[in-house]
Amino acid sequence: MRRWLSFIRPLEPWFWRAYRRARLDIWFPQLPLALAVGVAGAISLLPSIRAYLHEYFHLQLNGLFNALHPISTGVPALILKGVPTAAIGILELFTAIGLLLRSRMGWISALLFSGAQLAIMLFYRHLPWHSSAVIYVAVLFAVIALSGRAFQRSSLAAGTLFAVAASILLLVYGVLGSFILGQGFSPPIVNLPQAAYFTVVTMSTVGYGDITPKSNDARLFVISLIVVGITVFVTSLTAVVGPLVQGRLSRIIEPQRKRMKRVNHYIVTGHGPLAYNTVRELLHRNQSVIVISDDETRHFGEAEIVKGDPTELDVLRRAGAEAAHAVLALSEDDAENAFVILALRELITDAKKVAAVSSRKNLERVRRVQPDMVLAPNVFGGELLAMALTDEKIDGAELMERFLDVKPQHS
Repeated sequence: MRRWLSFIRPLEPWFWRAYRRARLDIWFPQLPLALAVGVAGAISLLPSIRAYLHEYFHLQLNGLFNALHPISTGVPALILKGVPTAAIGILELFTAIGLLLRSRMGWISALLFSGAQLAIMLFYRHLPWHSSAVIYVAVLFAVIALSGRAFQRSSLAAGTLFAVAASILLLVYGVLGSFILGQGFSPPIVNLPQAAYFTVVTMSTVGYGDITPKSNDARLFVISLIVVGITVFVTSLTAVVGPLVQGRLSRIIEPQRKRMKRVNHYIVTGHGPLAYNTVRELLHRNQSVIVISDDETRHFGEAEIVKGDPTELDVLRRAGAEAAHAVLALSEDDAENAFVILALRELITDAKKVAAVSSRKNLERVRRVQPDMVLAPNVFGGELLAMALTDEKIDGAELMERFLDVKPQHS
């Protein structure tokens, strides 16, 4: 969440209140993007639906079967208008669900399908680049590309489900399309088994050559089947194999790390010297420590690493913040520390909340989010040095109280 809101400086109470009331971490950015991708899918589907309804009512005297029969004179024009935009539209509606779940697989799918939709609009449907539909899809493609860091969830079960569903949908699309356009092939495709055979051979890129497209409509259909098929294959491979390979590599590279029992432990966020030294000292005292980091190259000794943004509720839950003894926001970025405390207030937890402050001007602002303890070593370290150099009397107890800035406990 911090990456979407890091431009907001300084931190003001009205913004924190709006942040909590809007519950941005729960629905942003996945909900707006899912709705936008759904609209893009509707844009692809509507022309095909409109063309089909027009053709159906035009041929209603001959019955619905004649409207779907390969020898129908109106079908080639209908297919030309609906291929492959209808398939892209259906797949975009499907991937919108993945975006709602913040799935990495859903994000990759949405990026590929919106790019394919943009290419189809410009080169297949020959829409002008300044048309509203083209501008909408182009902006959507750019927004999806920039929002990749917000979609990091990777699930083998979800990836497998997507792969199976997308493959079935693509197979149905290929069988029906090749059957409807059967007269455009040589030899003609006259039944569903032939259509299924041609679809599987084309999707697998075997290409025996015994059935070939000869009409423009059939060639366009085969192009769409190949392009969409490759897209679904690559996306499915990434979604299924990715989590397996990542888990295997993690076990090979870091075999000594085991998932600790996440109860009464310490959670540390941040990458600066204060975070490193705090983790080291806690481990030295045989305490259980989890570090939340979005950088896999960081090493914190024997501490367990949870990958993700510490300002997001899901990441804090994965780190066991609800049962932690204390959560220490020790980043060198005061804004990030404040957002971590705000996120913790959304959880039901008795963990002690500690926030570090590196700049005096942010001290009061961070106090307003009401952490249990504010740690300001840079601020009070300079004050202590000045007092020592000027021979000013130093009250150790008072200085320690100011240094830690402990929030008073109310009974």
